[in-house]
Amino acid sequence: MTFQGRVVRKRLSTGSKSEHEALVLVTPDGQEYKLRRQEGNPFRDPELDVLEGKRIECEGIVRNGRIIMTSWSVPG
Repeated sequence: MTFQGRVVRKRLSTGSKSEHEALVLVTPDGQEYKLRRQEGNPFRDPELDVLEGKRIECEGIVRNGRIIMTSWSVPG
């Protein structure tokens, strides 16, 4: 599937033992998906950190509210 949106850093699972900050794709219609790179570290991925604040287009699959990205681009 193809997704578009802005990458933002958000605190997820607030108030639980799982509370953490993560990169999230916010789509134009307001949906939010946690981002993960296929075969990337699920907790900290420097390759994705550079996308924070940018609008991207990505390919991937959705699993449990997260997009596991296979590719992405930053449209010019």
